[in-house]
Amino acid sequence: MLYLLDSNIVLYAKMDAMPEHQTVSRWLVKTMSDKGSTVAVCETSILSFLRIARNVKVFNPPLPFDEAVAFVTSFLKHRSVQISRTSPEHYIDVAEFMKKHDFGGNLAMDAHLAVLALGSGAVLATCDKDFKKVPYLKIFNPLI
Repeated sequence: MLYLLDSNIVLYAKMDAMPEHQTVSRWLVKTMSDKGSTVAVCETSILSFLRIARNVKVFNPPLPFDEAVAFVTSFLKHRSVQISRTSPEHYIDVAEFMKKHDFGGNLAMDAHLAVLALGSGAVLATCDKDFKKVPYLKIFNPLI
């Protein structure tokens, strides 16, 4: 099974002060050790993790820089993790998806993830309920 991770999954997996941490972390560790599973993550999810985990308005104290980078580095070096990359056409597809599903404003990143998941055949691992607007998108929420 191929899973594409939303940034909230990466964030919950690392930030142990969050109530979702144990459940999401357990699922991610189990999935990454499953030989039949691959975990994909896009650059925007990694950058979102670094932005949010280091934000003093979200976490007090924020995750120390060296710890955040060490987590990302270790995660990306895992044998079952791959980077999901885009093409120039991807952004045209995202714009069309946004229009079709009324994913404007703050949902632009969600549209990006949805199009990546659909294009790769991945199951989108997320705790975000906004994706339920797209009935043909395969979604997995480890909290449910």
